[in-house]
Amino acid sequence: MTPKVVLGGSLAEVLCGAATIVLAIIGLTGIMAGELTSIATIVFGAALIAQGGAIASRFGALTRAAPPVEWDTRAELGGGMGAELVCGAAGVVLGILALLGIAPVTLTSIAVIVFGGALLLGGGATADLGALDTHGAQQHLAYLARQASMAAAGLQSLVGAGAVVLGILALVGIYTMVLTFVALLALGSVVVVSGSAVSGRAAAALRR
Repeated sequence: MTPKVVLGGSLAEVLCGAATIVLAIIGLTGIMAGELTSIATIVFGAALIAQGGAIASRFGALTRAAPPVEWDTRAELGGGMGAELVCGAAGVVLGILALLGIAPVTLTSIAVIVFGGALLLGGGATADLGALDTHGAQQHLAYLARQASMAAAGLQSLVGAGAVVLGILALVGIYTMVLTFVALLALGSVVVVSGSAVSGRAAAALRR
């Protein structure tokens, strides 16, 4: 059942990431920009929660199945899981407050910084989740899924760092709305990529 749960969580992450991309693109056109930044922030927070939940669902099985020496992998998964769940929840709260009109520009900029930090901390977890053993899975499919996960983890860390920089620039008042939307667009794109990679790995496990 564990791969099925991971697959479901990863697909939810992909859907939320895609929704964030759409909202950011519409916001960049100037249509309801203020409201859409808040909504996109909430949606991306939900994407992180879904991603953290997918890791959490796999973490229990990993703890039971992994050899006692594999503490590095467990620690990275646990740390990534915690970072994404906490930062995702924080982003949802910030987005709701911004949507209610409480310092929306400031709060959405802070949320972008928080999201970028979450991706930086969760990059290793994405790589480890993609590298989990899938005994009996079709070898070629498992290999491709593993390589996709590793590439997605690197991209996730890179985009996370970029989002932190864009969030800081937006927070100090440099093209605030534009940079916030650009950061959300990049963040949404990378969770679509990483979520697809992890779901591909889960699908490989289900094909055994």
